[in-house]
Amino acid sequence: MSSAMSTFRHHGRLLPILLLTVALGSASAQTHIVAPTPNKYSPADDVKLGQEAAQQVQKELPLLNDPSVEEYLAGIGQRLVRVIPGEYQHPEFRYTFRVVNQKEINAFALPGGPMFVNRGMFDAATSEAEVAGVMAHELSHVLLRHGTANATKAQNPWLQLGQVAGA
Repeated sequence: MSSAMSTFRHHGRLLPILLLTVALGSASAQTHIVAPTPNKYSPADDVKLGQEAAQQVQKELPLLNDPSVEEYLAGIGQRLVRVIPGEYQHPEFRYTFRVVNQKEINAFALPGGPMFVNRGMFDAATSEAEVAGVMAHELSHVLLRHGTANATKAQNPWLQLGQVAGA
């Protein structure tokens, strides 16, 4: 494990909790965050779509496959998951955290819980707080179900109307 990751472990243990709270809003926040509507997909659909997409990602992108780094990433991820506010919890979601062996600074999460973080993001981060901040941001997309809400929005209602009329 890199010395930077060792340093990250010793600093900011409560920071992931703070970051997730800020990312999702809190009871005292002026703006209450709500999931976008409409969403024609169920949370179970999110899981199915996310698992299918994660399998494709694992076939197409080089994964780091370093147990110590994977464990470190999963530890941060699980700390974030443990503090998800009740209104955003989806018991059916399956949170996984994998490292993509690419130097670009990037991270993404898929519907239902799979998250991928590029090695380049770790290389660029100067603290565990920065890693947790990126992960909290990606996790908020999963919790608010942005992927399937955007898919619902992207569907052309005129095409659907034509299908109903032609049936």
